[in-house]
Amino acid sequence: MCKRAKFVKMKPATYLRNMSLHKEWKNVSADDFCLPMKIINHIGTDMNMIIRVAESTNPEHLEKLRELKKRFDEYRNNFIRYYSQLMNRGVKN
Repeated sequence: MCKRAKFVKMKPATYLRNMSLHKEWKNVSADDFCLPMKIINHIGTDMNMIIRVAESTNPEHLEKLRELKKRFDEYRNNFIRYYSQLMNRGVKN
């Protein structure tokens, strides 16, 4: 249990509390979650770099870029919320 809590960067007590809220558990390969999350984080980093360059070189598109980043962050949060729920549902093993 502690390994899983550490992997998802939670305190063991928090992990156990979250797991106890769900009636069923499902074993999900970490790769199914980590690879998409890694890609999403890379996109977010790239967007931040683009915004920084736009601030100093081409501010006319800055507002649109910030709006795009805001929408991306909402998507990222929905992805995390959805997949964390999936990891806590399913068949109890």
